[in-house]
Amino acid sequence: MKTLQKFLNYAREHEIAQVDLKFTDLFGRLHHVTVPLSRVDEGFLTQGVAFDGSSIPGFASVERSDMLLRLDLPTAFVDPFAKIPTVAVFCDILEPHTHRRFALDPRFIAEQAEALLKSKGYADTAWFAPEFEFYVFQNVDFKSSETTCFFSIESAETGSTVSLDNSQLQGYAIRHGRGYHAEQPLDRLFDYRSTLVQMLENVGVTVRYHHHEAGEAGQIELEVMPCTPHAMGDASQKIKYFAKNLARQMGMTATFMPKPIAGQAGTGMHFHQYLTRKGQPTFYQKGGEPYDLSPLAVHYVGGILSNASALLGITNPSTISYKRLIPGFEAPIRAFFSLGNRTAAVRIPIYADTAAEKRIEFRPPDPTTNVYLAISAMLLAGLDGIEKETDPTALHLGPYTGDIEKLPEKIVRRIPVLPTSLSEAFAALRHGSDFLTRDGVFPPAFVETFCSYKEKNEAEALRRLPHPKEFELYYDC
Repeated sequence: MKTLQKFLNYAREHEIAQVDLKFTDLFGRLHHVTVPLSRVDEGFLTQGVAFDGSSIPGFASVERSDMLLRLDLPTAFVDPFAKIPTVAVFCDILEPHTHRRFALDPRFIAEQAEALLKSKGYADTAWFAPEFEFYVFQNVDFKSSETTCFFSIESAETGSTVSLDNSQLQGYAIRHGRGYHAEQPLDRLFDYRSTLVQMLENVGVTVRYHHHEAGEAGQIELEVMPCTPHAMGDASQKIKYFAKNLARQMGMTATFMPKPIAGQAGTGMHFHQYLTRKGQPTFYQKGGEPYDLSPLAVHYVGGILSNASALLGITNPSTISYKRLIPGFEAPIRAFFSLGNRTAAVRIPIYADTAAEKRIEFRPPDPTTNVYLAISAMLLAGLDGIEKETDPTALHLGPYTGDIEKLPEKIVRRIPVLPTSLSEAFAALRHGSDFLTRDGVFPPAFVETFCSYKEKNEAEALRRLPHPKEFELYYDC
């Protein structure tokens, strides 16, 4: 649907009455505004739809708040959750006077990253495939005020969430740590996942497979087929939108929080990635050292790992991100690469042993990230490594095999530790952001705008709030 006429024909075929314009803020959340189909003509496409950018986190100040949305027609899909027949369209964000792309529009940043890759000549296409992990609960209740602070979770799959009447378990409760690939009747979310996958396939998101994940209180995973950065950003927004709305439709609730339940598996977003040139893979070399990786792939890994601490400021941009990145849960806490090792920051999948399949997997990220920005930042980090011919082995970044903590202490001490808090990640991002901004993909204002907003509205707010555990620890002091 690259033309208006094709779009209108599509709308008439599906008896569409409304057009929903969707756009993404700097921190990854979707927003929308809806217009009647009758408004959509050539003039509408040219002029766009005005909105107040100062009301969107990270976009504009009050005195320069006007912005425009322009429909990206090829992204249109029928919204199955709308009561009135509605077609949804992702939008580009424009400056109002010049109609130039807004520099902090996450979709534009992803497009810029793709263009930079092509201009470098090492490869012409980047492919990314995140793993989408999330929890689905029967109900969640929470409140935070000056005098009240609590959360309560109900899951139909485990007896460990006390709010639920355990008679609903009917004897089929997933035991602690036994959720991975659980079968029915223990797996009560099979129909939810299958329905979700079918709906996603209907709107152009190709799913590799789905299964129950390790978290026994309703953790699931979808893996998708690789897409280019801009396309995968759009696909990710569809997945989150569909996952949440389908859960609500089925009387449940879905969350992509990195660590909703202490002691259970955290929710990551591992990014599989590789580059191709003229359709040919560039990460594979038979007999390449190590692991049949090409020199280009090794340098790409070196770029990812040498910039990993700064990357976490974008790929793990929440306070709760660092309650997942702790020892004991297959969560990477050191910057190294390895073959098949799920505690490595960069894992080389063992089964991906052909030219077409060869790829790397960056494991620290989680779903609080803005996927457009995360993919762009990882690609730029990899390109930084290629340009500098970064040797990860010379920097003590691997490869290492086996349990990293069981290596001699003098070796472990050399392996960089990843940030353990949001403040550490933002300090690293502020200090080491040149690889993001030097080619103009991320605008100069990005780092300070991004970090300052998060610090003021999230980290500082949480720092000032008493925690229920502190009452337990200190009430009788």
